[in-house]
Amino acid sequence: MTLVMTVAAVWGVLQLFALSWPTRSVRLSTVLLALMVGVYGCGVATALVQLAYTRIYAEQSGQSLVTVVNTTGYTVAPWVEELFKATPLLLAGLSLKVRRQWGLTDFVVVGAALGPGFGLLEAVLRFGLDADRAMTRDGGWIIPDSLSPPYVPGLGQVLTSWLPAPFSQLDLGGPTVTETFTHLVWTAAAGLGVGLFWRAHGWLRLLSAPPILAAAAHHTLNNYAIQEHTAGAKQWLNSVDGKAWAAPLLCLAIAMAVDLRQLHRGKRAAPDVLLMSERADGDSLGALLRYAAWRLPWSLLIALRYVRLRRTFLYAAASAPSEATEDLRRLVAGITARMDASDNQHSWQTLDIRAWLKAARRSRRSRQRWLLLIPCVLMLPALLFLGVGSFTSTAGLQEFFSTGPGPKILMGFATAALAWIAYQLTTLIRTRHQTSAHPMAEVLAAHRFRLGTALGAATTGTLLLWRGFGAAGPDGRAIRPLHLLDALNTFLVYLGFALVLLSLLALFPPGSLALAGGGALGILTTEAALNAGLLGTAGLVLMGVGVSNGGGDIGDGPPSESGGGTSGSAQGKGPWQAGDKLEGPARGKQLRYPNSRHTVSGSGSGMVKERNSVIMRGREQEVARDIEEIAAGRANFNASTNRYEINGRSYGVEENGTIFPDSGPGIVQLDRIEYAALKQVTRARGDLSAAPQLTRDPKFVNHPEAVQKALKIYNGITP
Repeated sequence: MTLVMTVAAVWGVLQLFALSWPTRSVRLSTVLLALMVGVYGCGVATALVQLAYTRIYAEQSGQSLVTVVNTTGYTVAPWVEELFKATPLLLAGLSLKVRRQWGLTDFVVVGAALGPGFGLLEAVLRFGLDADRAMTRDGGWIIPDSLSPPYVPGLGQVLTSWLPAPFSQLDLGGPTVTETFTHLVWTAAAGLGVGLFWRAHGWLRLLSAPPILAAAAHHTLNNYAIQEHTAGAKQWLNSVDGKAWAAPLLCLAIAMAVDLRQLHRGKRAAPDVLLMSERADGDSLGALLRYAAWRLPWSLLIALRYVRLRRTFLYAAASAPSEATEDLRRLVAGITARMDASDNQHSWQTLDIRAWLKAARRSRRSRQRWLLLIPCVLMLPALLFLGVGSFTSTAGLQEFFSTGPGPKILMGFATAALAWIAYQLTTLIRTRHQTSAHPMAEVLAAHRFRLGTALGAATTGTLLLWRGFGAAGPDGRAIRPLHLLDALNTFLVYLGFALVLLSLLALFPPGSLALAGGGALGILTTEAALNAGLLGTAGLVLMGVGVSNGGGDIGDGPPSESGGGTSGSAQGKGPWQAGDKLEGPARGKQLRYPNSRHTVSGSGSGMVKERNSVIMRGREQEVARDIEEIAAGRANFNASTNRYEINGRSYGVEENGTIFPDSGPGIVQLDRIEYAALKQVTRARGDLSAAPQLTRDPKFVNHPEAVQKALKIYNGITP
């Protein structure tokens, strides 16, 4: 049953996720992370706060805990719960990037995921251990605990319902029904309210209050009707619940109408992020459809993810100054250029996609592959206990984990999981500043969602271990006296251990695209790798199309440090013979391309000097052309600086004829600490968790701005 309840919670989220496609920019992975935050962030925080204030008030007022719980259940609790369910969105909006890059649709969809996570936790705590006493009826299961028993719908009922709830409350003698998931309905409304609060200006911000107040008011009415059993309240509640299915659609329609206007405004402000075929056809959908049809499913996947990524930039471009969105514009424009170059049949015919992706998978470091196995192994007991064992036919498996050695097995795995969570939590905290420097707001939001999940799971796991090793034992109750919520009435310690193990679904080690040299991958720049990271596997395919079409960027396979330059004429890197009549130190010499330490990829083995200059990725061809112009005598020689000046850039010449870049567009200056930081980042291939020196060495710890600058350069962003 637990598995079906989970499917119900996720299915409603997927329905809104699909409907929101025309204006949504957030990925499915981010939305599912929000659902996990609803379980382990909102759910855990709400439970702890409610447990605290009910006991404090009961002690100070002299009333029984039962009376306090019953009274606050429809006075204080609904407002606390709705506030906590909206808190992750409020915290995400504190970031200026999130406020600018997310549309109202994104806030609605992410909000719609937070509520189901909270409601799913409540459902699992109440009925997750009832497989042995559940009775099959109409394809679902009835839990016989009252004259109006709970009903868990079957899989068929879930998949054919609109926003299905994990369980419904049946009327006495009434038919089985699948109710609308009100947790989803009202957090979607709250998401619209939070979105209006962060994106609207002036008096329009006042419109953010009604959706949030409506969510809290409905929750209050629901709890009051259950507690007081008044006919009037139940009639009101039934009337509202009968129309609740339409509320998310209304919120989504409002959000999409506003966002469509913002997208059109953004396209007018930044026409360079439109495909050439879109500009020629008047920004028509047909241009994207033609690209999507080149080689299904990959070309379709590229087009879909590109449109979603571009919306992120367009939302920001419509409301922010151009300088604030320049980094993101360059990324989107780079992907646009790659798609323009591959918008032909020849590009797709010459690429063996299967071999390309296989080569990319092989380039992933073996250590990272093994790390992925750790959370998978740790989750196995919980998946058997709450997943496979939650059906009436397999209830024996759940009984095994509930009796005898079962609770101790769960506690042992939970102890190991807590160590993994601590490791992931440390990594997330250590990389929070670097994540903030990423041009994509969604990367920041996903990082914060994972951080919230880890904090909630770590807190729960620590408390449960304290109870498990204490008087309660691993098979005792997690909460000793009277309980705050009905759901906590059956909250056994070993059930909590299983839930802690399942939190690892959101705490896999963050993947990194390790494009080490070798084969075709060796000629792709890190900027291209970043673009692939933004588009996922579709980005890898787009990179492959560019290489097969001769459009790959040069510069990620530079000469060795000892080579003092390169004669790679196949890559357009010289050498170039300078004339004897040329003025300055280049006269009569064979000019060689700059040493590899002046490139991003070569910085990993480069010598750290007091002053360092690095050529930004994608500028290598420009530098090669500049050297060719110097050799041809078309550059200006500045005798006072002993530098050649061409196209806004200046270059020096070493005794052996090797050119070194000095300054200008596409050339960045770094001091000793900044270059050392870039060296560490490059060696770790952009995975900061694999560069421990950046968080241990005092020169980096005391100069975090140097690490930020190095990370930007590695990611292809001019600092």
